[in-house]
Amino acid sequence: MRGNPFRPSFGTSPRVVAGRTDLLEEFDVALDEGPGSPMRSILVSGARGMGKTVLLNELEERARVRGWHVLRLPEGPGLVAELERSVLPAELTEHDPSAEQRRVTGGSISAVGSVSTQISQTFPATQSVATMLQRLTEIAQEHGTGVLLTLDEVQAAPIEDVARLASAYQHLLRDEREVAFVGAGLPTGIASLLGQQGSTFLRRAERVDLAPLRDEEVRDAAVRTVREAGRVISPEAVERLAAIAHGYPYLLQLVGYQAWRAAGDDEVITLADVETTLPIVVDRMSRLVHTPALREVPQGQLDYLRAMAQDDGPSSTGEVAARLDISKQHGNVVRSRLIDRELIVPAGHGLVDVALPYLREHLRRG
Repeated sequence: MRGNPFRPSFGTSPRVVAGRTDLLEEFDVALDEGPGSPMRSILVSGARGMGKTVLLNELEERARVRGWHVLRLPEGPGLVAELERSVLPAELTEHDPSAEQRRVTGGSISAVGSVSTQISQTFPATQSVATMLQRLTEIAQEHGTGVLLTLDEVQAAPIEDVARLASAYQHLLRDEREVAFVGAGLPTGIASLLGQQGSTFLRRAERVDLAPLRDEEVRDAAVRTVREAGRVISPEAVERLAAIAHGYPYLLQLVGYQAWRAAGDDEVITLADVETTLPIVVDRMSRLVHTPALREVPQGQLDYLRAMAQDDGPSSTGEVAARLDISKQHGNVVRSRLIDRELIVPAGHGLVDVALPYLREHLRRG
């Protein structure tokens, strides 16, 4: 059996990237334009499965092909400490001609020959992030390139570390260094981070909110992925694949992967093959997306969601309040908080709907 070309793992780049072409091209232009281009500082937000990490990977690759240094910043607590202790010293040791001062202390002649040396590091871990970043950009600019900093799960970064990184980054911008920054994270976490002091440089970054892919983008990516791997997917199958995927890049990969497996050795992936994927999709979304998303949601908001899940489509806010035996005013407060969490969306006058694919099915299970 031929290797499956779909890659349904979070953060793994697919063989064919669906959509996002405009953003990638704008980033290309920003890198070529030089210091001052607004698209050199980008903050990407989107729900789980919307392709944030994959987009980061693609932007990193755009920088690498231009010879830029790409630094993936450590996620979570210890961001600055790890940068100072290991990430930046290692990068400078590798690329700075003055990073190591070697003194020959002895040698011996044998069949292969050997030389012993002592090495003193020019960039010990005691140097600051600002100092080391400044030196790295100097090295890059000597070779006509720059430095790209990327940070995934930006909402998990301690605000003190964000503030220190911001200070160093802003100095580089003021000095017109060849530097760029791309961060990515969940919408609610980013909103909370941006509300804190010390996150000014993130507020000034260009905001990119990843929307679901258009059906034609999903269909095109599916057809190209299958074709490049030596198979065909029927028109009916690709239409159903797009419907099940709901515009989520992760689901496009998951449905494609399972449909490819269901086809066995057949040359054509059929509608029946795609239909077999639905139970797997619902289960995977439940475990990997909905359970984490609901973990910290208060009980009152969970009750509201479960009351909504009784409907097959958009819910009347008045009927949901009646089911819960709460006042419309209290229902409106809960509704607003769920909208802020991006778990539900307005769906017309007096109507709301779940925001994530298969969340309704997950709630019904519970």
